[in-house]
Amino acid sequence: MFNMRKKGIAYLYKALGCEPSGAVAVSKYFKAEESWTGKPTWWFNLPIKKIKSDKRGYYYLLGKEKNSGFVILKVPTKFLRDNLKKFETRYQEQIRLHLTAEDKSWLVDERGKGHVDFSRFELTA
Repeated sequence: MFNMRKKGIAYLYKALGCEPSGAVAVSKYFKAEESWTGKPTWWFNLPIKKIKSDKRGYYYLLGKEKNSGFVILKVPTKFLRDNLKKFETRYQEQIRLHLTAEDKSWLVDERGKGHVDFSRFELTA
């Protein structure tokens, strides 16, 4: 996983052309049979403490694609704070996101009760 994180961060730097202005989380691609949701998914654990204390920036979520590259989301930390009650947060003071990689529900959180759509935050590299 550490190697994937390094590759994801390198991919992000190249895509942005500069250092990212926020925290970064990287997830491998989970096939449907590997996923808690039974759907192809990216899984992220985001520390709530970090989100609450960051008033200026973004959280970059990078999902490893099946073949190559990464899906990049640039999510405002304010959006995460404003929607905190819609996410799964019962474990270890973290937001637990399971973003679906299926076309029909692309980048929708399947873990939380709010089924929050993250597709508007996708960047094209």
